[in-house]
Amino acid sequence: MAITSYQGKNGEPLWKVAVQARSEIKPSIRIQKAKFGITSEREAAKIDKDLQRECEREVLKKETQGSSWGAVVESFGEYLKSDQARRLNDLTRQEYVATIRKHTQSWWRRPASSIVKSDVRELFASLVAQGFSVGHQKKMKVVINRMFVYGIEYRLIHGIQQSPTVGLQLAREEDAVPEILTLAEIRTLLSSARTLESKWYYHWALALLTGMRSGELYALLWTDIDWENNAITVSKSFSSKHKCIKSTKSGHWRTVPISSELKSLLLEIKAKAGDRANVLPRIWIWTIGLQAGELRKFCKGMGIPSIRFHALRACFATQLIRNGVPPIQIQKICGWKDLKTMQRYIRLAGIEVTGATEVLKVLPPQEIAAKVVNLFTRESVKPQSD
Repeated sequence: MAITSYQGKNGEPLWKVAVQARSEIKPSIRIQKAKFGITSEREAAKIDKDLQRECEREVLKKETQGSSWGAVVESFGEYLKSDQARRLNDLTRQEYVATIRKHTQSWWRRPASSIVKSDVRELFASLVAQGFSVGHQKKMKVVINRMFVYGIEYRLIHGIQQSPTVGLQLAREEDAVPEILTLAEIRTLLSSARTLESKWYYHWALALLTGMRSGELYALLWTDIDWENNAITVSKSFSSKHKCIKSTKSGHWRTVPISSELKSLLLEIKAKAGDRANVLPRIWIWTIGLQAGELRKFCKGMGIPSIRFHALRACFATQLIRNGVPPIQIQKICGWKDLKTMQRYIRLAGIEVTGATEVLKVLPPQEIAAKVVNLFTRESVKPQSD
């Protein structure tokens, strides 16, 4: 593995990358790759990593005729870049493979067909010990299963017909009650933030009036606002993890209607924004993804339930539900693909059950109940005989 510089024909600086990988199991297997004419050292460093990975992948294939777990993972990673897998966005594809690389290194040089259910159970026991959530474990199970299905289908894995994850049961994930604020608590939050001139006032208010995610608010530009038709187009989001603008979580754009109250807030922000392209001011704590803690601290200081930033979205949805907005409309505004997530907020708002118990008429008529009460009252005060 080496990066060297040299002069091109016209005297311009160029770089060369030369890498190699040798099998630890079979030292006779060695893969070498090189690339010339690279115009920057930064690009050379990137190519160096890519070539090294290609060499390692080819070594794995030669060692086990393409059937090692590492070879399957690397091949699946390449497959995810193809047109056949374009349903996933780039970051999701990268995270799929990166997560598997991180957690399954002990399997890497093993034939994939030798990995059995007990290996997978051991892996998930390790994840539990490390404090990973049930949700993370389920995601891991899904990705591992997809890799086995891919490997079997493309004949990278021989001797087995199904993934060892099939039939594996994980702990049941509790359906936790979403963090939420009542209308009175929402008003306390915003009035306190405005009175104390909190730098987060506009961020929290905009989240409560649009239901937008934190990353979507971060990426929101003034060009996304249609003043004439009173609508906000939500088409992108900021990833604090990768420090880049990406698509929304669902991968689709949506429209959020601008209410009169929201329009007043936007005009107020616009008056203070000057030439700023983005709607909300970028706070560095927000950029590094620590906005949840700021809201929690403020809520505690105001004596209201401590919630994270994402819970403002739940507050938005629940208030709309309680005010009779049809769930299908809320689903479209918030960008949920199905009504499954909505059901949590419907249950929380209590709309499904409000008044339902009024049909129960099991108690006796009021006058009979009164006579029974009087009877027992007289019995309780009757003087006892000696």
